[in-house]
Amino acid sequence: MRHEQASELLAAFALHALDRDEAQAVSAHVQSCAECQRELGSLQRVTGQLGSAVRQVSPPPGLREAVLAGIQMRQDVIQVRRGWAVGLAAAAALVLLTLAGFGVSLGRQLAAISTRLAAQEQVLALLAAPSARSVSLTGSVTAAVRFVYDPDRGRGALVVSDLQDPGREFVYQLWLIAGTQPESAGTFRPAPGQPVVLPLVADFSRYQAVAISVERGPTGALQPTTTPVLLGKL
Repeated sequence: MRHEQASELLAAFALHALDRDEAQAVSAHVQSCAECQRELGSLQRVTGQLGSAVRQVSPPPGLREAVLAGIQMRQDVIQVRRGWAVGLAAAAALVLLTLAGFGVSLGRQLAAISTRLAAQEQVLALLAAPSARSVSLTGSVTAAVRFVYDPDRGRGALVVSDLQDPGREFVYQLWLIAGTQPESAGTFRPAPGQPVVLPLVADFSRYQAVAISVERGPTGALQPTTTPVLLGKL
């Protein structure tokens, strides 16, 4: 397989989306091509970061005990006294209130998970595109931060993990840099134990670099007020 063909299939290879013959051909080429080895490693680091982006949702403490207690208090309505019936109704109401509260909490968590999954799908779609590119951001802080973008379709995403909290009153702000002019591309805060995915749409042919600075929250700044802590060239 020629280098150009293998390079176009690297993203799909990283996602295990090739058939056996194509995968074997790409694998054989990568073993003898240092450039493709570096690019594949970059793509695999991005997909690896996405693997831990969804946390399991656990029920609130006491839900199981409350439900079991309500079940145990059930009696034959015909044989119970009026006082027992009132107690049973109160227990049932308590269980229903507990379940209702859990339902609200679970609904919020599921909405957050759905948002994260949608962002992950966008990144995976970017990686699968033949024209996809991936840039590592480096600087004065230690973190796994990559910018994935498709210049042909004008879509990109920042994938962040292991980035320290900037402080309660501050946020990280992403900048797209055209010449010497930075343009804001959004703000975010790191999430403990899981990656942050920040999708965006832009004409990437206009920009030469991406940068991240620490700005006062929650909306960030119109222009960077501090030296970027991370920088990557497009």
